[in-house]
Amino acid sequence: MEYFDNLQQPHHSMLLYEKTEFARLVKSKYIKNSLKKQEHTICVTHENPKYLEQELFSTGLDVDYFKQKKLLHIYQIDNIMEHKDGLRKGFQELLKLITAESKPPYNFMGRIIPDVSTKEGMDAELEIEHLFHSNFESYSSSFLCTYNIEDIAQEQRQDILKTLLANHHHVVYAVESEKAVAFETDLLA
Repeated sequence: MEYFDNLQQPHHSMLLYEKTEFARLVKSKYIKNSLKKQEHTICVTHENPKYLEQELFSTGLDVDYFKQKKLLHIYQIDNIMEHKDGLRKGFQELLKLITAESKPPYNFMGRIIPDVSTKEGMDAELEIEHLFHSNFESYSSSFLCTYNIEDIAQEQRQDILKTLLANHHHVVYAVESEKAVAFETDLLA
């Protein structure tokens, strides 16, 4: 959990988890750290935003306070795989929409594609990850991307994880609080 206390901005990080209860704590820590620095924090979800608000509140975050200060923004996003002009255009429009009420540096948390358990969904997510990471310098932001390991197809898991690691600066692998690890992905090269 202390990993986020020393993480330099900007960064493109990945949370890879097995248990949702520990993932909730890691996400909360990431959000609390950015809010403590008075940075705009943008959370994206495909579910009702109230679920994420309740999740954050249960970890001790005063969600209403930070929303009123216009530092915490939680958006329910559409599936950009269905965008009429394609995935890349959908991603560009989504970023424009969710940053409209915020000021850089942005701190994003979530995942863009709702269902990465299918080949089509994971391929789209990997394309977005590569697009964001290869143009990282042009964004004034940090991003914590969240993945449940169980959503990644077992037969393709090794290749998918290699691609995800190649498109992130850091990874937090959260199995259990006592067994979590965090490291820079450059260490794998």
